[in-house]
Amino acid sequence: MERVRVNPVVPGFSPDPSLVYVDGTYFLVNSTFHMYPGLPVYASKDLREWKHIGNALDGPRRMTLQQSMTKLVGPEAPDERIAAQGGLMAPSIRYHRGTFYIVCTNVFHRPPFLPNGREYQNFILSTTDIWADEWSNPVFYDFNGIDTSLFWDDDGQVYVLGAAGPGPESRIMQFQIDLHTGAKLSEEKLLWDGITKVFPEGPHMYKKDGWYYLLIAEGGCFADHHSIMARSRDIWGPYEVNPANPVLPKADPTGYVQYTSHGDLFQEADTGEWYFVCLGVRKNNGRFIMGRESVLTTATWPEGEFPVIDPVRIDVPLSLPLATTKKQGLPFEWPVKRRLDRPHVAYLRIRDPVEENYQYDGNTVSLTSSKADLDQSKEPVTFTGKRQRLLDGSASATLESLGELGTARSAFKTGLCYYKDEYRFVRVYPDIDSQEIFWEMVNKARGIERRTSRSERALGQAANITFGIDYTELEFTFWYSIDTKAKRELARMDSLDMTGHDFVGPVIGIYAVGAESRKVRFANFQVEGV
Repeated sequence: MERVRVNPVVPGFSPDPSLVYVDGTYFLVNSTFHMYPGLPVYASKDLREWKHIGNALDGPRRMTLQQSMTKLVGPEAPDERIAAQGGLMAPSIRYHRGTFYIVCTNVFHRPPFLPNGREYQNFILSTTDIWADEWSNPVFYDFNGIDTSLFWDDDGQVYVLGAAGPGPESRIMQFQIDLHTGAKLSEEKLLWDGITKVFPEGPHMYKKDGWYYLLIAEGGCFADHHSIMARSRDIWGPYEVNPANPVLPKADPTGYVQYTSHGDLFQEADTGEWYFVCLGVRKNNGRFIMGRESVLTTATWPEGEFPVIDPVRIDVPLSLPLATTKKQGLPFEWPVKRRLDRPHVAYLRIRDPVEENYQYDGNTVSLTSSKADLDQSKEPVTFTGKRQRLLDGSASATLESLGELGTARSAFKTGLCYYKDEYRFVRVYPDIDSQEIFWEMVNKARGIERRTSRSERALGQAANITFGIDYTELEFTFWYSIDTKAKRELARMDSLDMTGHDFVGPVIGIYAVGAESRKVRFANFQVEGV
């Protein structure tokens, strides 16, 4: 097989992948936590090239994410605190008899909780036409846990698996469900509590050679992350533990790709080869700035035995050909069914956006400011952006009509922002009245806050200003250009300052906040690679 440099298969902010293969196409979904629209869906014909085709939770508000605050967890040591986001966590995608299903959990970190007092809102989405990007309203069901997955047995019965219980002491539970109503059709039953019994989660069930195989992640999301397996002749157990566990050991702590686990096994229909898609980070001298990404590796699964999953590398041996039309020398064309009047699938906002505050026209975006700022999570904030996809690249946007942008009375701020959550962001903005350009960096998880400014007299007569970020794996450079003149560097920072143990990845966007409501227009908003 040819070794192909494919990892990460979905770069930048693409954690907790789940995958299904249907009619010659692979479909993959990821977590989105506090960002909206939620649950991006990607498609591939050859496991090499992936296209973002939609977002399963989009459109009119169907559930709130405003309780998905970020918790700073762990010791006070600046390199060890975890930024634990709530919101849309660990979806799973499956297909059965013409319908795609996604199950997911909305995690509440702040009251008001659900009527039963729980923090977990579990739901099912479905569609019969995944290319149209039109999914059903959520069907909610009662389960006090996370990391849910669906499994259909040969008799048509469908089961939910999930991780229930407090923190690291979770356990893998299972029950039957009616997918149309969300009603439970059986009691919950404990299947397994893992080996180390530290964060057993991310369960997926597979049936092969007369056995039910239960795959789970264990050890938490970072250095101790690994995958283990057990099996049973009966779907309800008891499950015998694989004597050769883990099926995917902890990643080499000196390697480039680390923290690998929480994934999905699948078989290529034509070749019979087995693969495993999971989360991982690319780590360079302590920096894993892109956060958790979707990575791919090979596996072997002999008949009647447990599988063995190969360590994740940047290059992967693939026996798959390129998509059929490419073999014939023609460009492959994806189905076009998504309505063209909808915003580009890549645009993200924070939690519960006020929809009328956003107007999209391709790469031109008009924003109406929010009173609430980026450094809080209780109120909606006006921000829209796209995932950073490239380690080395750039992003920029041009703020128009500066002459109408007096800022002093309302403490108005608008510009370009590198964003992870309410505790961690870097932004630039102009102050027209003082004729200064400000750069502000906040990382409360690591106790870092910096601010600098540059006097710029040309602001008083300028028509527009372009803000930009040039980024590498090691460094970010923030710059500006007034009336399309030469770029001027505003600030540089080590990417380590925005690296941390968290669940998300970087989103680069534009924002508008202030005490008084104002409308601003950004032209040519671009994030390279999107």
